[in-house]
Amino acid sequence: MSDGADAHPSPPHVLREYALLADGERGVLVGPRGDFAWMCFPRWHDAAAFCSLLGGASEYSVTPRGRFTWGGWYEDGSLIWRSRWATEGGIVECREALALPAAERRAVLLRRVIALEGDAELEVFLHAGAGFDRHGMAVLSRRDGGAWSAHLGEHRMRWLGAGAARPVGASGRGEALKLDLALAAGDHRDLVLILDAEGDADLELSPDELWRSTEQSWAERVPDCEQTLAPRDARHACAVIAGLTAQSGGMVAAATAGLPERAEAGRSYDYRYVWIRDQAYAGQAVAALGPHRSLDEAVRFVAERLLADGPKLMPAYTVDGEPVPKERRVGLPGYPGGSDLIGNRVRGQFQLDPFGEALLLFAAAAGHDRLDADAWRAAEAAAEAIAARRREPDAGIWEVEPALWTHGRLICAAGLRAIAAHAPGA
Repeated sequence: MSDGADAHPSPPHVLREYALLADGERGVLVGPRGDFAWMCFPRWHDAAAFCSLLGGASEYSVTPRGRFTWGGWYEDGSLIWRSRWATEGGIVECREALALPAAERRAVLLRRVIALEGDAELEVFLHAGAGFDRHGMAVLSRRDGGAWSAHLGEHRMRWLGAGAARPVGASGRGEALKLDLALAAGDHRDLVLILDAEGDADLELSPDELWRSTEQSWAERVPDCEQTLAPRDARHACAVIAGLTAQSGGMVAAATAGLPERAEAGRSYDYRYVWIRDQAYAGQAVAALGPHRSLDEAVRFVAERLLADGPKLMPAYTVDGEPVPKERRVGLPGYPGGSDLIGNRVRGQFQLDPFGEALLLFAAAAGHDRLDADAWRAAEAAAEAIAARRREPDAGIWEVEPALWTHGRLICAAGLRAIAAHAPGA
């Protein structure tokens, strides 16, 4: 089925040039060439379906032909991103998002390419690769109506709006699809990519309806923040928190793995997990704004983990509340200066300060009368854990050699004082 062309993924960009799309269950990194360079599926901690960011072959790109300059922005109060390119012939945009409301086992990726000024010519390239490129696009076929479908290991893929695409050879497993897209000035094209972990991606979805539901979901989720000093910045912060928060209530620290803090540092930096400390900080920040949904989600996730694990609370979990996976390599070149190491050594650490952070979160929620009976029991569990373990050496917030770190003990004291002020009869 191939036309013999060899398609290569985009080279890596400086990290600040990537935008984030997210729907709570997974995230996509978008580069300046319109390249979806990273996405794990079906959920944050699962294997990647697009991983050119770490040197893999898989990506999904929409790129103008010829010379262009790039820019972009988020629509206010959302993680709907608009890539914009000034080309030699005019201006073209690609509006992109993960569709909302989200499902744990299905992702719908929306892209609307718009010729704003002048005619536009673009190249669209799709090469998905489940399991960090271990499984390419197999059993590739074009069905009636022009929709492409394929198997991605145990998952299924369906691509709408690209009936004229052609199969091409790809630098990696399986085949890829390439679409030469020409738009007259003022025209647009919708591309809808469905990934389904239940083996059923045969959906006929209306792009207009998907965009409307996504816009409505963001409008419902993100408060107006007009009482803040910088409402637009505050709204974007709330959108990021919402985008990183799964239906379980857990908020991952980041969408990515393998991106180095310092080149050749030799660590994994896999942050696709929920750090109790970060969850508590985010919840306290939202509480300063008001008793919004993100506060309730943070309290729910932290309380559930404390009630389940008590004094054995781990510093981080998956969004399912499971232990963080052990470190392992996935067989990719890695981001330059980074590695292909996933999982995180925090799994085996004891850190004392998350108990104090949890109590500060609960106190902030109690200040809005948002602490239910389960959360109060979790607060008691945190207090008991501090009493039982406060003299044990711990890895501390910096995850170094175990010691009696001042920071952790001060945070626990602050948490105990804060929650005591809200205790019944206080």
